[in-house]
Amino acid sequence: MKKRNLILATVLLTFVFTSCLDLGDDDEYVQDWMCMVTVTTGGANPVFLMDEGTYLTSETSLPADTFTVGERYYLHFIMGDTINHPVNTYPVKIDQYGKTAIKDFVVLPKDSTDKWEDQPVMDLYAWCSGHYFNTFFVSYAGMTTPNTIELVRMKKKETATSTDTVPTLYFELRHNVKTFSTGAAFYRFYSFDLTSLKTEFPQAKRFALQISSNLVSFGEQSFLRTYTPDAAKTGAELLAWGKNNPRPSLTPF
Repeated sequence: MKKRNLILATVLLTFVFTSCLDLGDDDEYVQDWMCMVTVTTGGANPVFLMDEGTYLTSETSLPADTFTVGERYYLHFIMGDTINHPVNTYPVKIDQYGKTAIKDFVVLPKDSTDKWEDQPVMDLYAWCSGHYFNTFFVSYAGMTTPNTIELVRMKKKETATSTDTVPTLYFELRHNVKTFSTGAAFYRFYSFDLTSLKTEFPQAKRFALQISSNLVSFGEQSFLRTYTPDAAKTGAELLAWGKNNPRPSLTPF
């Protein structure tokens, strides 16, 4: 078995969202999972904290100098022993991982000039957890500066007021670069902090986030995600949730 460890800004060759673990002669199905986590213990067998409050302990031996406490990572894994484990802690076998950048979203006020480029991306996955809008995708190599990824809040599309309990907000995920090369493509992992929304909408119980992105071969596409401030799941709820939601993904095109 060849381990496929994904690292931010590593040139993309191929990537398939299935487990690469060798199941032997019996080609039985093994449930795989993906999530964003925070490193709480480094080393060859790191410990990660999910946004829902569950700890994941790595049974997979990884490069000891890779993970630093406090950093955020994307993980793709299967569960280890889900019976004999400490409360709220689950052993996992990690298949793939990618270091995640944490950013604030930017705001385009009404009647303001749009200053961010919108180059196409591909293979986009997106979901909310904890106080973050999480995403990973593939983008072509930028050839000019600036060359950034931005989540832009489009206020000109919004009619929400500060007293709304379920405000609908509009965002665009953009590759902010003027010129790019299709000769190379890279995986990008991002978590955008949404905590400022609760200050602006103090009565909101949850937020309806209408997200748009310019996708290769599809053009502008839109999908809905729900952000619930302070949402949390116990370890048992995580397992139950995962059976029905094995991979957060875009609405089929």
